[in-house]
Amino acid sequence: MLGGLRTRHVLTLCKHKCNPRYRTRAADCNGGMLATGVMEPCLSLSGVSWRHKVRDYSSWKPWAKRDGAGIHSIDLEIKSGMILGLIGPNGAGKTTLMRAICGLYDCEGFDKSCESRRTNIGYMPEQVRWEGRITVKHALQSIVMMREEEVDVENILQTVGLSSKSDHILDNLSQGMRQRLSLACALIGGPKVLVMDEPLNGLDPLAQRAFCNLLKDLANKGVAVVISSHQVTDLESLIDRIALLHHGQLLIEGTLSEVRRKLDLSNDSGIVEMICSATGIEADEVSLQLSNDDLLPFKTIGGEEE
Repeated sequence: MLGGLRTRHVLTLCKHKCNPRYRTRAADCNGGMLATGVMEPCLSLSGVSWRHKVRDYSSWKPWAKRDGAGIHSIDLEIKSGMILGLIGPNGAGKTTLMRAICGLYDCEGFDKSCESRRTNIGYMPEQVRWEGRITVKHALQSIVMMREEEVDVENILQTVGLSSKSDHILDNLSQGMRQRLSLACALIGGPKVLVMDEPLNGLDPLAQRAFCNLLKDLANKGVAVVISSHQVTDLESLIDRIALLHHGQLLIEGTLSEVRRKLDLSNDSGIVEMICSATGIEADEVSLQLSNDDLLPFKTIGGEEE
């Protein structure tokens, strides 16, 4: 009887490792998890804030600046082998947070310095203009030349599925191929954390599926992925956890089912319903009018408005 239980246990573990739904468990063999089965934290944020400086029109001095939009008191933990989705409307602070994570903004509240983060993080901006008569391989090699260590260009091209397109010129690439090239640049140096700003924009459904499969493969190897999107549906089959941002503040973080349960929402609820529930805004009151407030107060889960 005991032998039968052990056999079923081994079969269950094998099934989990072969199932994409359990890819974070499979990362154990690739350094993404500790021996206890718990994903290893690779970056922690505690009270991270950053405000952009904007023109102060209330002053007669043309150089006068004031604090503008940004992020405020962000607490977050990024773990190896985990895919974290950042969602929120335009101006929510997703791009600012991602740039702060990458070390482009010198913020306090990180457990690692800016220099350390820049070394171990690959960043894929929202829009990269790949144009010209040079080839894909030449473009990637030009960027690799700026690094001191040796980089296997062929391996990176194979990882992102561009081996057969390496001799194609940039002007002839589709949007999906351009996104793959941007990802290839972010993978230079073998980053432990991959930060991607709206990488699914402009991709057709087939290209989105291929891109998501590629990200899952990277997560299986222990790479932590932080990806932003305006839409929950774009990320639902991809992410392990979700972080909802609004006006520079992290409203709630967890798995999609946890977030919807805490907000008392149905399983098909989208970003609008999540934001309205988390902030206390009535869905019927949502309009196209833009707010002048840089950081608005929000209603905490189970508490009063701050």
